[in-house]
Amino acid sequence: MSTSRKTLLASMSLLTVLAVLVGCAAPTPEVIEVEGTPQVVEVEVTKIVEVEKVVTAIPEAAGEEGPTGQIIISETADINALDPKFIKGRQTQNVVRLMFDSLYHRDNNMQIVPWLATSYENPDELTWRFHLRQGVKFHNGNGFTADDVKFTLSRLMEDDSVWNARKFVDQVEVVDDYTVDIITKEPYAAFMTRVVLWHMTDEDYFEEVGADGFASAPTGTGPFKFVEWAKDERLVLKANPDYWGGSPRIKTVIFAPIPESATRIAALESGDVDIITAVPPEYVDQAPAGVEIATVAGTRAFYLGLNVNVEPFDDVRVRHAMNYAVDVESIIENVLNGLARRIDNPLLPEAFGYAATPVYSYDPERAKSLLAEAGYPDGFEMELDTQPPLKEIAEVLAGQLGAVGINVTVNIMEKAALYAKYEPGFSQTFLTSWGNSEADADGILSKQFYSKRYGCDLLATEGETGFGNAELGCYYTGYGNAEVDAAIEGGKLDVNPERRKAHYYTALTIIVEEAPWLFLYNPSEIFAHSDRVQGWVARSDALFNLGETWVSD
Repeated sequence: MSTSRKTLLASMSLLTVLAVLVGCAAPTPEVIEVEGTPQVVEVEVTKIVEVEKVVTAIPEAAGEEGPTGQIIISETADINALDPKFIKGRQTQNVVRLMFDSLYHRDNNMQIVPWLATSYENPDELTWRFHLRQGVKFHNGNGFTADDVKFTLSRLMEDDSVWNARKFVDQVEVVDDYTVDIITKEPYAAFMTRVVLWHMTDEDYFEEVGADGFASAPTGTGPFKFVEWAKDERLVLKANPDYWGGSPRIKTVIFAPIPESATRIAALESGDVDIITAVPPEYVDQAPAGVEIATVAGTRAFYLGLNVNVEPFDDVRVRHAMNYAVDVESIIENVLNGLARRIDNPLLPEAFGYAATPVYSYDPERAKSLLAEAGYPDGFEMELDTQPPLKEIAEVLAGQLGAVGINVTVNIMEKAALYAKYEPGFSQTFLTSWGNSEADADGILSKQFYSKRYGCDLLATEGETGFGNAELGCYYTGYGNAEVDAAIEGGKLDVNPERRKAHYYTALTIIVEEAPWLFLYNPSEIFAHSDRVQGWVARSDALFNLGETWVSD
């Protein structure tokens, strides 16, 4: 461990507080009545976002006085790892992206812009050549070069990585110190949406301290440096005054996880924390003086996942019945305070590849009829797993399903335990969300509905991947369809935008008809913060950019 690391380990204490709830949300589309199997409707889709290939400016430097003050941020859960190779969830991304930079970056408007790379080019359809920014330093003083890019990708391609770079990256070649080629196995149209998620790692430091040392004391090139992590209590960062983009204005950032909504609110109102996430929608109209609300259209699709390989969810009639049994519009209006819009399929309208599909109308009588047809005239019993912020939604869904004879037991679990249960397929059903900050169909379809995703190969091992397979970390609903696989592959490999849209249209229509999800809603992201917090902008991907944030006292 370096001496600079030792000097960073200053202790900082924090808080405890009190109780429970949930929320999130934006406008709602017209509901389409569906008789029998949903029918596809033609629709004009959104245009692909073009990526700037040449840098025009670097981020503005902070004020001349240097970093000062402290901000405490409270999210619903703690991070899962400090090593970018293993990050899962937005809470972890929030912390990691403040310590690490990627080659390209999404700005506050969700546009992909140059970052550690100043530009890129494509010498051929498989090669992505990046020209790196010179003079960038890691927190320990080591210089950032093309060797670090190659090292980072080599780790992300290893079998134990949570990223799937190994699925499409063939090799990485260093051209010179500040030029690197990333070569894909096949053409990959959504490549740049993945580049923004790869956080660059210092090869020399990693080799010096080893995997365990790096995991406990990471060093990146980002605007903030790691100080300490007391699991489930606090994670402390301090400003990197030598950041290549200019020193942050805030000196210390503390992340303090508080799962219960009421407890987060109490901590904010008492001044123990400065910013809270996942604010209950009803609080928007109740915030007292000194508390400001920030809402922005979100990128998350909320759904109830069904394990399609176990009874009774292996019967599509049951899955249809459950979609007809839930009154999503009522949930949006009465629980989410109107701050959400209903989703018709896994994609949001802002994502490339979106096409409108039929919506399952609220029809409890039709739900009962389908259940009887499937052999469940008296309904059945099921378990629904979720986490504390979604407790109220889960209970409302349980009530609506109960009205058609489906008796639901709701299991409230901490985030890590929930993921450990539903990701390998041990859940019957689960209520959760999937963020698609990539704004591209590949960002969700290839991860949730592609049977050949790494480690799963659901179609190839049908009958062996049923209820509960501890070897799988990406089982989710266990859904697999060869035609959907072919469409997802076509959308990934075809660089022609119009043909990509056609592929994804095929996939979406089949997914909606086969219904491995109860398609619920897309909420606005709702934040609350003290009025002492200045210069902070809420982002639709719920990630924190704190480079220009400061406090007024």
